[in-house]
Amino acid sequence: MKVEYGVDQETGELLLSDLIDSDSWRLWPSGDKRLMKDKQVYRNLQEVTDKDLEKVKTNFSWVAEKVGEFTKTPNARIAVFMGAASDMVYGQKVQKEAQNFGIDCDLRITSAHKQTDQTLKIAAQYESDGVPTVFVAIAGRSNGLGPVLSGNTTYPVINCPPMTPDWGAQDVWSSLRMPSGLGCGTVLTPEAAAIHAAEIFALSNHQVWSRLRVRQLNTWARLIKDDSKINPEL
Repeated sequence: MKVEYGVDQETGELLLSDLIDSDSWRLWPSGDKRLMKDKQVYRNLQEVTDKDLEKVKTNFSWVAEKVGEFTKTPNARIAVFMGAASDMVYGQKVQKEAQNFGIDCDLRITSAHKQTDQTLKIAAQYESDGVPTVFVAIAGRSNGLGPVLSGNTTYPVINCPPMTPDWGAQDVWSSLRMPSGLGCGTVLTPEAAAIHAAEIFALSNHQVWSRLRVRQLNTWARLIKDDSKINPEL
């Protein structure tokens, strides 16, 4: 494993000078060069086949998984507040999407209308442990969770109201039209809620940023491939 270091000119401290990834490091499991997982695998290819690219992809996934194990305490967390147990299916979708970004996601049931004190107590618990947190509020009908959280915490709050075919068009206004002084945003799908939270964390978390960027690049590549299928002459 190749590791590059630097020296802080002001303090003289020895610092790790690069990120841990398969581009800047040489990764040989058990010290065996034949098992290398870094970019040299790609460099050594005489020709590039689909099978070779799949191997490179598998290697990079292995590296991403191992890097995630280096973090002992959570450095990004989504706390999903649901107004009732019936909102669980939406909360679980946010949780599943959050896993794709390596973000921990807790699910809590509390009603801002029926137990405001408990809602604020739970929020205060998340604020007190030092883990960067984004709140996602999932509440049908009249959404009190998002506004109450936004008005009583400095953490980001994302509304994700479950839309229904009967009153959805009317209910959504309780998530869109906020009292003055509140800044919670609103998205309409659990996937969008998790992505929005990931974008917030990506400002200061390189692991989340990397996973988010890979997702964007995969989408870009898929669109190029789909366009080439219908325009093979281009």
